[in-house]
Amino acid sequence: MPKTVCSAEQIRDETQRRVAIISAGILDALRVRIPLPKRHPPDAAGRNWNMVPLNEEGTDFADEIRRIVEDVRTEFVLPD
Repeated sequence: MPKTVCSAEQIRDETQRRVAIISAGILDALRVRIPLPKRHPPDAAGRNWNMVPLNEEGTDFADEIRRIVEDVRTEFVLPD
């Protein structure tokens, strides 16, 4: 599947948008910070970035957020 090239800010914004969709109405969702992605050499799947969302203590949906990050990593790459 071809990947879309986006800036770090665009990737962060898309990730934040998807987190907001699943977290509508959940107060803990407001305590998740989505950072800019960090570039790394492309892996076997062609993904060239990663990010670690920062959850404040007591926020319990890290698995869902990780799934969103993995989906976005599959769809978007940082430019060279």
